[in-house]
Parts: sequence; C-alpha cells; structure tokens
Amino acid sequence: MDVKKILFDTDIGGDCDDAGALALLHRLCDRGEADLLAVTACYASPYVAGCIDAINRYYGREVPVGIFYGATKEDRGSYAGLLCDTFPSRYPSAAYGTAEAAPDSVSVLRRALSRAEDDSVTFVVTGSLATAAALAVSAGDEISPLGGRELIRKKIHRTVVMGGRFFESWPMGIHANNEPGDKLVDWEWNIRESVRDAQTVCRLWPGELVFSSYEIGTYIKTMVGYNTAAPQDDPVRLAYHVYSGGEGRCSWDHTAILDAVRPDTYWHYHAYGRITVDDEGVTRFVKDPDTRHTYLLPRADYEEIRAVIDGLVFP
Repeated sequence: MDVKKILFDTDIGGDCDDAGALALLHRLCDRGEADLLAVTACYASPYVAGCIDAINRYYGREVPVGIFYGATKEDRGSYAGLLCDTFPSRYPSAAYGTAEAAPDSVSVLRRALSRAEDDSVTFVVTGSLATAAALAVSAGDEISPLGGRELIRKKIHRTVVMGGRFFESWPMGIHANNEPGDKLVDWEWNIRESVRDAQTVCRLWPGELVFSSYEIGTYIKTMVGYNTAAPQDDPVRLAYHVYSGGEGRCSWDHTAILDAVRPDTYWHYHAYGRITVDDEGVTRFVKDPDTRHTYLLPRADYEEIRAVIDGLVFP
C-alpha cells in the first residue's frame, strides 16, 4: 500500500468541517493509508493549538502542532476555545504567549520536510494560504539550508488546497446558498481571507497544485447525527454539536483530505495550466504549458462520496 505522508494546514476552530476533515485524516491513518507528520494552523490564537492537539490525542497521535503567528486572532472561534478548555492537550490557553506555547507553523513544516524523504510528502491546506505563502518565501535556516521553494520542490510530491471557485469553466452552476436565482458567488472564503497569500502561492509554488474548490464539497453533506453517534469524549463530536447540532455540514475540507490520500479515485482533474487570483479573490484558470495547477471535476456520484466519508468517520 502506498502510504501518503501528510502535512495538514488548517483554519480549524470556526467551521466544523475542519474538525471533521482532521477526524477523517486520522481514520485514514488508522487504516494504514496515511501517516500524519504534523498539523499546523494558518493563524495563531490562545486556543487553536490546544484544539488541534486535543483531537490528535483523542485519536492516539501526538504529532507536532504549529500555529501561524503572522496572522493572530484572540477570539475563541465557534468551538476552538471550548475544545481547548474541555479536553487534555499539550497547549492549554494559558500557555499562549509563553515559552510553552506551540511553535510557529512555518518552522514545524520546515522541520517535517527536512526530515522527510525526497518527493514523499503530500501537503493539504484547508484554510487561508497564509502559512503556505510564508513557507514558500522562507529562507534557509538552522532547520534546513534550503529556502522554502527549494524545500517544497525537493520534498513535496503533491499539494491539495481547499479553495477557489471555477464557475466560468465548471460543468454545473452553483449559486449562493445553492438556491436558483441567487447571485452567483464568484469568490471562495479561503482565498478571499488572504488574497495576497493566495496570489503568492499561485505565483511561486513549485510542483503540482490541486484545488478542491467550493463547488466540490458543497453538495456533499456529511456527519449528520455525528453529535449523538460519537462518544462523549470525542472532541469532534462537540465541534459539530456546537456548530451545527445534528445537521452535519458541507464537506469542503473532507474532499481535500480524501483526494490527498486517495488521488485519482473520486474526481477527475482539469488539464494542467495556471490558476490565478485577482485582487477580489476570484480564481481563474488560464492555459500555461509550464505550470502544473489543476482542480477537481465531478466523477463519482455525490451520494457515493458522502457514504465513503461517513463510513470512514463514524464510529
């Protein structure tokens, strides 16, 4: 079995699909399909490291955790603060701002990449591209003499990003709130959250860059009833209970994880070219024979993919 070595960067703590995606990743690790090297956040707060570590510990993995100090938040998120305060972790909120706080995301990623075999790592991003952009422009240091782009080119085999809208070339129209007649939404949250970082990544990132866009996860609602089916000590159960009760959530971030671990299984890929981001956060695909950007296109039935995700995540 080809075990995927995964680095996961997330904006966990607000929308519950990030927590669900981390649960899915752990379940795939349990099956021997993935090996989780580290989890980083694309922002820093007093709660996000504890939130991540609590989920990792629940699944029996104590992997490196990083938070990105280049983008800071003080709020508790919809569930990050609750998970951090409720479940055991290495990073209680009181540690924030002290020597016991989680390290910076870029240093965690650089260290994991420096130790990895060449061309062996799959990098998954399900939040803003702030961490990824900072990694790309990072300089050589005591961790590795290689600059960010060189380290990425040497160590990362494939990068999957949950982000973007490709409505101009998407085979099916999707409107705001999925209701006909609503204004077409032409940007996606993760890109719009940090447009300059998205532009930096699309301009500088070496190697294959795969986008799982807004369209992909919107119609796949998973984890309905997870808040009652999962054990009480499951942090992800609490995240879903707080955010959506028993209604589940769209699976934007799950799709990025699923494609990262099981590529070329549930989706087709657009022909390679270049993805650009304008100053409003709108993503577009342009022909470029020298660039390996692509995005997912429908292949399997949405219900089939929902069943796969729920079948993996539910206890």
